[in-house]
Amino acid sequence: MSDITNTHDEMDFESMLNDYMPEEGAVEKGERARGVISQMDRNYAYLDVTSARTAVRVRAEELDGYNIGDEVEVILKGETKDNDFIIGSRQEIDRIENLEKLEKAFEAKEVVKGKIERKVKGGYIVKVMFQQAFLPNSLSEIPMNDTTNHIGEEIEVVVKDIKDDRRGKKILVSRKDITVKEETEFFEKLNIGDILEVTVRNIMDFGISVKAGKSNGFIHISELSWGKVEKITDHYSLGDKFEAKIISLDKEKRSLKLSVKQLSEDPWSTVDAKYPVDSVVEGRVSKLVSFGAFVELEEGVEGLVHLSDFTWNKKKVNVSEYVKVGDVVKVKVIELNKEGKKLKFGIKQLSENPWDSAVEKYQEGTVVKGKIVESKPFGIFVELEAGIDAFVHQSDFSWTKNAPKYKIGDEVELRVLNIDTVDKKIKGGIKQLEKSPWDTLLENHKVGDVVERAITSITDFGLFVEMVKGVDGMIHTSQVSRNFVKDLRNEFEVGQEVRAQIIEIDSEKKRVKLSIKKVELADEERENRELLEKYGTVGEDA
Repeated sequence: MSDITNTHDEMDFESMLNDYMPEEGAVEKGERARGVISQMDRNYAYLDVTSARTAVRVRAEELDGYNIGDEVEVILKGETKDNDFIIGSRQEIDRIENLEKLEKAFEAKEVVKGKIERKVKGGYIVKVMFQQAFLPNSLSEIPMNDTTNHIGEEIEVVVKDIKDDRRGKKILVSRKDITVKEETEFFEKLNIGDILEVTVRNIMDFGISVKAGKSNGFIHISELSWGKVEKITDHYSLGDKFEAKIISLDKEKRSLKLSVKQLSEDPWSTVDAKYPVDSVVEGRVSKLVSFGAFVELEEGVEGLVHLSDFTWNKKKVNVSEYVKVGDVVKVKVIELNKEGKKLKFGIKQLSENPWDSAVEKYQEGTVVKGKIVESKPFGIFVELEAGIDAFVHQSDFSWTKNAPKYKIGDEVELRVLNIDTVDKKIKGGIKQLEKSPWDTLLENHKVGDVVERAITSITDFGLFVEMVKGVDGMIHTSQVSRNFVKDLRNEFEVGQEVRAQIIEIDSEKKRVKLSIKKVELADEERENRELLEKYGTVGEDA
């Protein structure tokens, strides 16, 4: 009995054990299996696996690059609902194997390749060795304002961090670390004076930002040319490539400054030999300014022709009347400051200074002719010859108040009144071509003369009469009559002829005073004397 009982118990235990053992051909999730691809269609590949009860189906994209007959290792993940196929995954093996490689790359800080899959908040999802990794904007080296579609772009990154998460692995990657490393290595090899090929990245008013090898650099506007660069965009565009020389570098800050102009010799180093003072040179007018014109002799070397050096004439010069931008002109070097990089040119110095012989030609009293070249409210400038003008004040137009009107271009005759060779000024007069009315008056009249003249104006203090054209005489209220006159306008009118005696001629003040009263008293005295003579004699005879 005992033996029978033991035999029965063993059979029950074996039966129970068999219930928990997987059936032959059953799938255990996570199990690895090897099989040969027997069939492939658009969506799936089918593997013959010896230990499997049926074919193992794998999604076609997971076996990209494999062909029918190739042996493949997969992980078994379960069965289809209808149990027709076992589900397998090659990608899962790749993911596990590549995760190990990724962890090794993380430890060794090695560069790995990835592909940007999509843009997310704060950065990008990048597929690296079959793993999804996060690339933050701050580590992406992609500008925030960049509108380029980077999806699908293959990039190189380093793994910054790998953390376990309940949903898998959290992987952080960076492109910036590669850039920093490359820049550091690049900078270590650089020296001042090295020449690099650069590419224009950005253009500003004061300079150009460039890509220089593995780093970024900056070229200030003053380092683009030995000459003046007014507008950078007239000379450079985004993407332009050219060579530049390192003039400053800070390896700690990875700051790089470059120069284009220093690829060539500073033209000012030989300027004193090429353009000595008093030499006559040819240049191109590069710029007009309110105080003159700049003339460029060669790139980087230019000088100024000041307003005062265009003509020997002292009158104000309008630069645009003499030259325009682009004109090729001859100039004389009159000043050179090599250290200060300044040149001063003259155009008038190319001809003889007319003032050197002006004293002999335009002595005081000389009568000359010229053309009016400038007209002002207070007078006119008359060009006597190129470089020499004479100024005629409006008070010297005429001896009378009704002076003629002059305009630019009129030819006039004048008399030289004064010449100043120090300040290079000539003063002329037109009215002085004729005898002064005052001189005429002095020649024809003296104190005591009685004249008959028409009243030209009446004021509260007296009458005015015209002595000669251009000279008036005044009869004060106290001298208008032997009798008291309360209101002159009641007794006199403009145009009325009056007889008056000249009682004063002041040559210094050019003033003439007359008296009607003295004429009246003289007339009365003469009449009395005549009556006395006539009737007194008669009275005695009687």
